[in-house]
Amino acid sequence: MTRVALIFGGVSTEHDISCKSADNVIAALGDRFDLVLIGITREGRWLRYSGDPAEVTGAWEAHDCVPVSLVPGEGLFEFCADGAARPLSVDVALPVLHGQGGEDGTVQGALEVAGVPYVGCGVMASAVCMDKDASHRLAASAGVRSPRCEVLWRGCSDEVRAAAAEACGGFPVFVKPARGGSSIGVSRAADAAAYAEALDAAFALDEKVAVEEAITGVEVGCAIVGDAVRGTRMGEPDEIVVSGDGFFRIHLEKDPGANTELRCPAQLPADVMDRVRAAGMAVYEALGCEGLARVDLFVTPEGEVVFNEVNSMPGLTYYSRFPQMMRVAGRELGDVLAGLIEDRLARR
Repeated sequence: MTRVALIFGGVSTEHDISCKSADNVIAALGDRFDLVLIGITREGRWLRYSGDPAEVTGAWEAHDCVPVSLVPGEGLFEFCADGAARPLSVDVALPVLHGQGGEDGTVQGALEVAGVPYVGCGVMASAVCMDKDASHRLAASAGVRSPRCEVLWRGCSDEVRAAAAEACGGFPVFVKPARGGSSIGVSRAADAAAYAEALDAAFALDEKVAVEEAITGVEVGCAIVGDAVRGTRMGEPDEIVVSGDGFFRIHLEKDPGANTELRCPAQLPADVMDRVRAAGMAVYEALGCEGLARVDLFVTPEGEVVFNEVNSMPGLTYYSRFPQMMRVAGRELGDVLAGLIEDRLARR
């Protein structure tokens, strides 16, 4: 049976979301592959977890674990109780990691150096997708409009901060950690006081912050798998209807649907949906994505499609958007991931 290293957890603020994604992936793939569970603690330790898979969303790192290391050119090794290292044989890795230190090209680069094939976007695409400034520039070069966006660095002056908001068209603006996800640290600022608080919150998570024009419209998403060489496929685009504070933050809610209604398929005119699909695919290819990703876009009241961001490893929890978009298109998550694993193994 094919041995798949399922890598989860991580050092980012999205650690818990990654564990929830892993839990759902285990349920989808557990009887198809020999899953080797490798968790990354919040401190960055790699551990092979051999306990009950149902506990990956709990305190898994407290028991049934041995340290794991990547060795350049040699693959994965685990360290036994006596301190001896032995090879940990796997056929392919599936890094279900979200945020910095996992979804940004760092783990992907480590796997490549170690010679471990993996499913998902490569080093460059992962890094570009994670950085909102870089991804906006590439999307714009592919002909997809992006919101006006200014970059601020931690420690910048009040004058530079004020100029960034003005360059984005004035208030309201969105303030985001430039290399974050799941809406963690994201704020909508309607005035100068809220803007100052939003910048403090974002700079606490990232020394690089993106200030973006607030786009009026509906947020839609495109779940895409494959690559430019072997072909790409798209799930059914969805549509987000948000109440409350006005932006999507599904992973921050105890009740994932608390402030959000997801409509899949999106309830938009056919010509608009055609533009959404075309824009989603254009961004996916322009950023060099492969394996799987979710491209998020806005549709304005005038029907214009505007780029928002790309998740190079989208959430895979039971309530996440990517699995739902694929399911509505007729493909369950287990089938999608199994196909990607088989495709990656065929390229070895």
